[in-house]
Order: sequence, then C-alpha cells, then structure tokens
Amino acid sequence: MYIKYILCVLLLLPIKMEAKKYSFAIDDKREVYVSRSTYEGSKMLKVVAYGKSAEAAIEQAMVDAVAALTFDGALSQGEMEACPPVLIKGREVYEKNRSFFDTFFKKGDFLKYVEKVNSTYPTGSNNVKTNKGRRIQILLIVNWKELSEFYKEVGFKTAVSELKYY
Repeated sequence: MYIKYILCVLLLLPIKMEAKKYSFAIDDKREVYVSRSTYEGSKMLKVVAYGKSAEAAIEQAMVDAVAALTFDGALSQGEMEACPPVLIKGREVYEKNRSFFDTFFKKGDFLKYVEKVNSTYPTGSNNVKTNKGRRIQILLIVNWKELSEFYKEVGFKTAVSELKYY
C-alpha cells in the first residue's frame, strides 16, 4: 500500500534533467585539416582532439571542426587546399556576438552541421592514451554550405556569396 503512494510521489516530483554541455572557448588550440574531397558544399576534415575518454575527445573534435571552419578556416594537408573561414572577420564577429556563439557551441546547436565518417571509435595510433586523457584523430564531415547559410540567415557576413561552390 505504501509502495503505491511512494511511487505516485516519485512520479509527481519534477525530474531535473540538464542538457549536455560542450566545451568551447574561442582561443582553444585546434588541429583541423582539410583531408579529402567530398560532396559539394561540405568539407571532410581530419581533426586531432583530446578528452578524458575517447567519446569526450570525439565530441571535442566535432566542436573543434565547426569552430575552426566558422572562425579560422582549416589548414591544408597534402594536396588538399586550405579552406577559408565561413565568417568574414570571424573573430570580430565573435567578440560582438559572444553569447550567440557560446550558446551555439556549448548547447550543441552546431551538431546538425557535422557528422562522423565512421560510426566506430578511432583505433591504434588514432586513439592514444596520454597524460591529458585520450588523444584521437578522426575524420569528420562539416556541411560548410549549410553552416554558411545559417550564419547568413542570422545576419552575419559569410564567405558563401563570394565562394558559392567552394
């Protein structure tokens, strides 16, 4: 009998659930390189990131990929050309709109523009235990064009108008 009352009370108590938060700071060091050609409007990137676990490092790599393309661009690797940043004067735009970008990255709104190439964890030399936790190297695809269009809709000046098919 008491069990029914306890269950009812427990069901009526508000359950506090916090949304996942991602680590983002504009001045974080990012290792993001253009890796390969992919479908039009997207970039395949090789990202090196660190985390307490492989999962945390992968999540950080996803943040780093979108942040790099947003503000700084991605470095060239091998025969691939570097990719310019999506935002024109991205660092200045960040400083003027800090709360927008902090929310965009820390709350995970950026996730709709990035995806993993493989569904498994990186292995071997691409997933190494270090004194910082795990160091992973992973391939990610960022939808550069849709990210640019999103920023343009928000009111930011983007490189898309000048590099429509880049």
